Amino acid sequence: MTDPHDQTGAHRVFEILHEPDWFTGLTVREARLLDGALAFHCLVRPGERIRATVLRTDGPHLPKLTDHATANIEWPDDRAVVGTIEAHATGHPVSTTGVVDVVLDLGGPPQSLMRMEQPPGRLHAARNAARRRSPVAFDVLRQLRTDRLENRRLSRPIPRVGRLHETTFGSSRGSTKAVLFGLHWLELGGAEKWAAATIDMAREAGLLPIVISDRPSGHPDIEHATFDDALVIPLTHPMSGQQESRLLSQLFERFDIRGVHIHHCTWLYQRLPWIRAQYPGTDLIDSLHVLEWRTGGFVDIALRLSNVMDAHHVISPQLRDYLVDRQGLPREKVQLATLAGLTSDRTAADARPAPTRKVGDPLTVAFVGRFTQQKRPYLFLRLAAHLRKTHGDRVRFVMHGDGELASEVRSHRSRLGLDPVVELRGPDQPVPRTLDEADLLVISSDNEGVTLTSFEADAHGTLVLSSDVGSQASVVVPDLLLPRAPLAFLQKGEALVAALLDDPERTAELLDRQHERVSAFAALPDARDWTRALYERWAS
Repeated sequence: MTDPHDQTGAHRVFEILHEPDWFTGLTVREARLLDGALAFHCLVRPGERIRATVLRTDGPHLPKLTDHATANIEWPDDRAVVGTIEAHATGHPVSTTGVVDVVLDLGGPPQSLMRMEQPPGRLHAARNAARRRSPVAFDVLRQLRTDRLENRRLSRPIPRVGRLHETTFGSSRGSTKAVLFGLHWLELGGAEKWAAATIDMAREAGLLPIVISDRPSGHPDIEHATFDDALVIPLTHPMSGQQESRLLSQLFERFDIRGVHIHHCTWLYQRLPWIRAQYPGTDLIDSLHVLEWRTGGFVDIALRLSNVMDAHHVISPQLRDYLVDRQGLPREKVQLATLAGLTSDRTAADARPAPTRKVGDPLTVAFVGRFTQQKRPYLFLRLAAHLRKTHGDRVRFVMHGDGELASEVRSHRSRLGLDPVVELRGPDQPVPRTLDEADLLVISSDNEGVTLTSFEADAHGTLVLSSDVGSQASVVVPDLLLPRAPLAFLQKGEALVAALLDDPERTAELLDRQHERVSAFAALPDARDWTRALYERWAS
């Protein structure tokens, strides 16, 4: 097996002393997690020898790579020691008098980590138990609370950090041109797909991608080719303030970081004022996808920090109008550029064949997406149960996805008697095949920006039935938009599917209207064109 470490950019910042023979026993994912952790510890302790004890487990435990726990030289009984390794930062004399010990826990395999995160305490445990037993009733209460918070947020301004005085002074920089990316995690998701595309574009422009993530995860996608030759550092928290500043200062001193591009990374957002103060020539931008009414989410963070940022890239007209018209950002600072063609071929969509389903043929209804609270897969299952009861075998169902609610989806499917009726497909199977089979794609989310699956469905000639959230109204036919409130969603959704069951001509007419809307949306500025031009400027 080829040494998986040879495929990473971590060799740019540290060297390994006496390379151990157990390297080749690591998976590519484990090797890249280890490289990211060693890069962190060597960068925050330049000149020190780092002696790492490397652990793994078969259980559902997340990696611990950079947080305070890495200083503890004891660990739980279910961890196994993979081996030990010594490394040091390049470009600094190596200490001969001592060594710094760290313990790096690579965690369990990704499939063991797909579970719902639950905060500690009896109240949270009771709340989670109620949600599992009665997900639809729980969601009714959740949406009522969302309505109240949405009205409250629309009526108040978001506080902003102060503007920084311009200065020509800046700390020293390296020579290799680079982009510093901030990601949520390295897992499947719409924002993550766009982040991966921008990393590839940075590399094509001749810029080194430096990738920081800040959310707990097994990071299954770290092994993808997008991260070949990138310097990837998955952070785990909490860390000390001194380590945080030293990490950033070492990255800027070693590389000529031309810009910071944030994709849903709270840690990096919150350090932008410091970066602006210390490295004033660096462009600071973000990509925003979704308005999150309950928490404010990344849009609120971006607004709070907007005074130190150069531009906000938004993927939908809804977000642009919110930032400009409701929150008063200068229009020139908000760049609308869509992801309409990111995962689907518009040329193929224009040449799609006409629907062939006839009266009496079964209708195939699909769900494609992560099994998370946001996507509300339990609403799809409840809709399937209602349609099955009324229309029997005339409707078939496919659920394609995975995620933290996967076990609950299987349990809920069994409780509703849908095991022989709803086919479950995982990420190991191709989504295009599901969309080719489907007549109707149901998007049951309680919040979105604009879903990439809407564009993918249209490219495959699949009609989209969606909750009226985010900017879905930009691409979904008005007749097929459903209320966000769960009971109304189910009632109207069942009626619409029943009406289409015996009316293939109506389905074809709605599909033509949908294609017109999606094509009009795709004619808006393209996010890839905007980003390529930006990176070419950074690289010049």
